[in-house]
Amino acid sequence: MPEVVVSKKKKFSELTTFGIGGKIGAYVKIDDRKVLFKLLRLLKLYRVKYFILGRGSNLLAGDTFHDLFVIHINFNELFCFNNKIVCGAGVNLFRLNTFACENGLSGLEWSYGIPGSVGGAVYGNAGSFGGEMGKVVQYVYYTDGEHLYRKSGEELNFSYRKSYFSNKNYVILRVVLNLSSKEKEEIKMLCENNFEKKKALQPYEKRSAGSVFKRPLGTFAPILIEKCNLKGLIMGDAQISTKHCGFIVNLNGNAKFRDVYSLLKRTKRVVFREFKVKLEEEIVILK
Repeated sequence: MPEVVVSKKKKFSELTTFGIGGKIGAYVKIDDRKVLFKLLRLLKLYRVKYFILGRGSNLLAGDTFHDLFVIHINFNELFCFNNKIVCGAGVNLFRLNTFACENGLSGLEWSYGIPGSVGGAVYGNAGSFGGEMGKVVQYVYYTDGEHLYRKSGEELNFSYRKSYFSNKNYVILRVVLNLSSKEKEEIKMLCENNFEKKKALQPYEKRSAGSVFKRPLGTFAPILIEKCNLKGLIMGDAQISTKHCGFIVNLNGNAKFRDVYSLLKRTKRVVFREFKVKLEEEIVILK
């Protein structure tokens, strides 16, 4: 396809915040909707497995070869009207927050400091400090490669770290956010305060994929992990963070998939043995 440049040299370690992962069969960055449609149709026609990638901020990929066609969504349109922001799925949350602040629009401050994309935040209903993506989404435009669809926020079945898109093979294209007016200085202060809290409470200086486990009913995964004396546990070059034991960090940049995965599995086993609670992964795992 002349419209895109396909690479066969990319590795997931270059494309994820964890810095872990093996070589990819084929990789392409897409910033044109028509090209995306053509590509998806071709991949389906020839039954090629594909994977949609945003910022790679919640992904743990295996170190072996991945026979996948990875499509990196790079739709970065961004504009506002009234109290709404229209943004492409590839817009990162830092940029979105800066834009919202510049336009005096509030409702996203909780997400400042999360190193993800709008599409990924919608897919997994990202949240922090009591805020969630599902609370501000008005519409989402998405495709299966054949048709363009639109659903309202009410139709997207947002719940804790889940949405209509969870475990479905749709591609999110554009999101319309419904926000409220507020003084720019107040928005900026809220963003900066939230970011400082994140840096103080989370291992921001280490490579990770964010919070590893979802919140179990009636409790919090980090509390259970700490009560099991697993905080600081090291396997290979991966560690349960000493700063926030809901995170597994790539200690020195040399951690392998097996290091993180072994640590994750052991954590689940010990927590279940001690508290009969089954921890569920929040991150996406590609073995």
